[in-house]
Amino acid sequence: MNLITLIKKKIKKEEKQEEKKKRTTKQKLFLCLKIVMSFVVLVITFIILFFKTNLFQSYKELWVQTAMTTMSHQYLATWFLSDEEIEEIMKKLEVENNENSDSSGVVIKKNEGEVTLEKITGAGYVGYVMIVPDASKVKLVDTRIEDRGLKLTEIVEKYNAIGAINAGGYVDPQGKGMGNILLDTVIMNKELLNGERETSASLIGLDKSGKLILGRYNYQEALNAGIEDAIKFGPYLIVNGNKQIQNANSGGIHPRTAIGQRKDGTMILVVIDGRQPRL
Repeated sequence: MNLITLIKKKIKKEEKQEEKKKRTTKQKLFLCLKIVMSFVVLVITFIILFFKTNLFQSYKELWVQTAMTTMSHQYLATWFLSDEEIEEIMKKLEVENNENSDSSGVVIKKNEGEVTLEKITGAGYVGYVMIVPDASKVKLVDTRIEDRGLKLTEIVEKYNAIGAINAGGYVDPQGKGMGNILLDTVIMNKELLNGERETSASLIGLDKSGKLILGRYNYQEALNAGIEDAIKFGPYLIVNGNKQIQNANSGGIHPRTAIGQRKDGTMILVVIDGRQPRL
């Protein structure tokens, strides 16, 4: 076998190897494309099944409720459902608080017991519960300063408090959680800081002794009910021992703050991060 023949064979072998390499690269690219296309088809199929059928109705309602009760992520619902469909779901999950609390039987026991703090966890949430035996120690304070609101840590330091939770809603233009523009009705020391005098609102209020008063009142009605400090917020969870939430999806999945009171006057403050992994 002469040198020319060997060279030709070597060239031919290299050409075959190069061709095989090209085929392998093409096969890999085709496989990747196939996987991507399959994934896209699966995603589209799931979106159709999830949003356009009733197969996952409960999860769809929870998704919509969660998305529509945020300030920045409502597109997660509006991209896939019409305004009419969203409105129907939101109306179905709306909590109507038509019952005012009766605090006549609540007894405030001053200077009794120590404040305790307990961590609570569960499927999809983690939080803390603060128990305050002497409800007269719980106060609503105005945390606005100049062009921002105080952080909770600053509130605790300023008022030499044991702890603090968020209360009424506020406008937060920069989305940093430090807004200082009142959003809804606020009554403090019997004065109306924000809201309309004749407009009724679902209020969470405190009387002079520390009794928690829940109800739908306008400004004057709130004063007549003995309320000295109040904010508009909701929904109410329990009123006079009666459960107010009829659907577990109401409210969606969010961080939440709650306040309640036992018949013996003990105040219960709760903060929850409801967006934990469901392990």
